[in-house]
Amino acid sequence: MNKTKKAKARVRVFTEKGYWLLAEIRGLKEGTELEGRYNPRNKAFDFSFNGQDAVLWIGENAELI
Repeated sequence: MNKTKKAKARVRVFTEKGYWLLAEIRGLKEGTELEGRYNPRNKAFDFSFNGQDAVLWIGENAELI
């Protein structure tokens, strides 16, 4: 069972893979701060952006704040 917790993250690209993963989320720019849920097991940060569910990956294209 994956346990997620409320968290905040800032969009920040760390790797080339992270750059391309971020490019899939239209309109989301580096430096944007978001509220969502963080899963420490797989480092996924789930959130909603412009009415769509999306995910960022901590260490790839986001950092926790």
